Amino acid sequence: MIWARAAFVFVRVSLGMLVALSFSPPAWGYEHGRSEYGARLHLTSLPAQVRLATPMPGFSDGGRGAMLRAMATWSRVSCGAIGFSFVEANAGEDAPIEVRAVLSGWRHGRVIAAHTDVESDKFTGEIRRVVIELDATRRWSDAENVPADAIDLETVLLHELGHAAGLAHSVQPSAVMRAGLVPGHAPRRALDPDDVAGMCASYAAPVLEKKDKRSVPTDAGRSFVSAPRALALLAALGAGIASWRRRRKARVISRSDPGSARADA
Repeated sequence: MIWARAAFVFVRVSLGMLVALSFSPPAWGYEHGRSEYGARLHLTSLPAQVRLATPMPGFSDGGRGAMLRAMATWSRVSCGAIGFSFVEANAGEDAPIEVRAVLSGWRHGRVIAAHTDVESDKFTGEIRRVVIELDATRRWSDAENVPADAIDLETVLLHELGHAAGLAHSVQPSAVMRAGLVPGHAPRRALDPDDVAGMCASYAAPVLEKKDKRSVPTDAGRSFVSAPRALALLAALGAGIASWRRRRKARVISRSDPGSARADA
């Protein structure tokens, strides 16, 4: 009987903690880009101006539509009073962010289809200039169903614009900032909560941190029980067991001293 009661208390406390932990925020996987001295990369002039410097061959608009859609997706990120947005630079106007389709002399290797070069202040992390390069010798697409030998232009631009804003890669499989695409992949044109959290953290928190300190915990699988959660669960179980022991002691006293039991009642 005693062990049955103990098992009941254990199960009840465990279920309560699991329900509570299921509503806890997940561990994010995004990482921030860092300067040489560990400052978080960030744009200071907002909205950030973007210019299509070299059109992409094979698109009637040179890829401008895909670029504008990617810009609009990031611009819809809302972080309370903090706003972030990209805008297209006017014709002939210099812009801190340029998108270039490279027809020859690709210098980033065959496995790389796009590359973002970020120039920043090494002390403050302020992004001064960004060049997004796309390998124009590959087959690019803007179709809903990407051909088996093609890469979705909007997906790649969405990813590279995240780098332009200061985000590094994410380990979350569904995140736009996840590294790596293969031809024929499914388009990834909507932001994952991890992408939104990364952008909000990047523009809401201090930009100066220790170089070897990650801005957020990284969890490749959104582990359900992290170290703090495990400690909380153990604490709750300990409290449940202590409560059961007190009730057990009270029952023993009441059985040995009927008068005491009537007084407690």
